[in-house]
Amino acid sequence: MDLLDHKGIPYVALGNNILGEPQNSKSDLIFSDDTQGSQDMTRYLISLGHRDIWFVGNIRLPWFARCFAGYSRAMNEAGLVARHSTIDSGDDSEVGYLGTKSLLARGEPVTAIFAGNDSAAHGVYKGLRDSGLRIPDDISVAGCDDTVGAWLYPRLTTIREFPEQLGRQMVDLVLNRIANPDVKPQRMIIPTELIKRESCRPILNASDKMP
Repeated sequence: MDLLDHKGIPYVALGNNILGEPQNSKSDLIFSDDTQGSQDMTRYLISLGHRDIWFVGNIRLPWFARCFAGYSRAMNEAGLVARHSTIDSGDDSEVGYLGTKSLLARGEPVTAIFAGNDSAAHGVYKGLRDSGLRIPDDISVAGCDDTVGAWLYPRLTTIREFPEQLGRQMVDLVLNRIANPDVKPQRMIIPTELIKRESCRPILNASDKMP
């Protein structure tokens, strides 16, 4: 991006994949609002009665870090402790598998796991099943991005993003940038959608009412 800015070459970037905060970018950025989506997902898990909710993902990577930020915000709002099991790997399924096995090996209390994307959730599924646990009977699982969630069993509760809309808006932005190079840099955010499926169950009972 610095080189493109230096050369004056028009571009638009998907902000979700940028390391750090692109404060000084001279061009256009578009975001899928995965931070808000993750906050919504965490609130949904809390509404089901879950309190011991863990985030699993490599939070050194921006797409996991943004989801963790939304998760943490919702946990803090509810007066709950935000906890994560992070593995420094570029293989998302491996991150989910090892992160899950690690927190179970430590004997951590957990009723729900929020994976930073669907591929990581796939790894979570494998980690839980290798440990003899059932989804959602023993532990509920949620993901983010709705890429493979509908193929998992049980089908994954997740956050739907809209890649086609992102692509169209990116093309529109870059064409506008070419036609109007002096226009102030644009920041566009595309909302997400909470998709409720069978991987999460309520655990509310008479002794565990919502505050």
